[in-house]
Amino acid sequence: MKKVLSLIVIAAMALSLAGCGGSGTQATTAGTEAKAGTEKQSEEKEAPAAEGGEILIGCLQDITGSTSALGMSVQAGAQAAVDEINANGGINGKTLKMNTYDTKGDVTEAVNAYITAVTVDQVKLIVGPPVANIANAIKETSEGYDVPIMGLAMDPACQLKEDGTAYKNMFCFQPSATTQGEIMAAFAVKNGLKTFGVLYNQENSYSVSLLNPFLDELGENGITVEDKLIVAYGAADTDYKTLLQPIVSAGVDAVYCPNYTQQLVAIVTAASELGYEGKIIAGLDAAPAFNTTYGGDCSNVYYINNINTEDGATAEKAAAVEDKISAVNKYFLGYDIVKVAEKCLAENGDGDVAALREKIANISGFSGLTGTINIDPNTHMPKDMGMFMYTYDNQTPVMLEEFSN
Repeated sequence: MKKVLSLIVIAAMALSLAGCGGSGTQATTAGTEAKAGTEKQSEEKEAPAAEGGEILIGCLQDITGSTSALGMSVQAGAQAAVDEINANGGINGKTLKMNTYDTKGDVTEAVNAYITAVTVDQVKLIVGPPVANIANAIKETSEGYDVPIMGLAMDPACQLKEDGTAYKNMFCFQPSATTQGEIMAAFAVKNGLKTFGVLYNQENSYSVSLLNPFLDELGENGITVEDKLIVAYGAADTDYKTLLQPIVSAGVDAVYCPNYTQQLVAIVTAASELGYEGKIIAGLDAAPAFNTTYGGDCSNVYYINNINTEDGATAEKAAAVEDKISAVNKYFLGYDIVKVAEKCLAENGDGDVAALREKIANISGFSGLTGTINIDPNTHMPKDMGMFMYTYDNQTPVMLEEFSN
């Protein structure tokens, strides 16, 4: 039945594309490449072409929508790795090509794009999104196919079923929300913070996934957060001053805000207007370009990051792209995924995608820009991978300490 349905889907899409006079996928990719700038296009023209055919991969990202800054940054890093690979002769003599599929921040769009990529375009693998809501939307559908999704959604529910076994095609290439929440709490305790409030988005998988690991780690250190100081909100709630008021009034040492950048900017603004002088602990989305988006003094903000900008080579790469993209850490993550994919595709040769999936599940000791990548074949997430805690000196990022899980 699945094969029959797939054939129907393929036929319908083919008719649709024929009626439009071209491929929607190609149009999306072309639009994305246009955003990357003419400099990159010139570099691609000058790169020596590999001989012996083509390997097609997909990139499933929010290119438009509220989290487009994240998706476009991942896409840019992934494309940079593709260009580099092709400039060095491709993979086993074949040119690597990447089609980008815009999820538009919508779960239905994401599922349809995934089906198009694996059935119509027949990509070998997909560079997946950093957005947990999108990854959660496609995980069940992906079980019906063999194409691996090398993503960044750190909510363990994106990779693991309720029985604890892994979705066969779902992979994450940054430490899980469990690890990141524990690191942020351990850092806070180590730096003498004792009382906390929490403001999180109960409708967002990313925000929810970071809540309990943080609270549990505080509990391991003898710190309990009062229920009244754990404030949940939804998409319709935009009065952050009212939401924050009980937390600020309690005079807590720190407010934990695991939220996306746009909401985080509004929350930090509201806290400042309320006269809050404590610390604000945020996740990855308080990394640049949070500072420039916020525009004010960020010196009371702590955040976790995938990269160490105190490292000379990392800082040089970051400086080369920071004026072209919004989220430098997502750029590095997208780059690393494609470089891991290069290794697995080269080793897999002409093997099928199921064999490729097994190689990805067992990647070990891969030295990337974001650290050493070891995928646990049981969880499809990294193990023993470090993260870095940062703050700002006004608006300048300052790396403070490395933590490992």
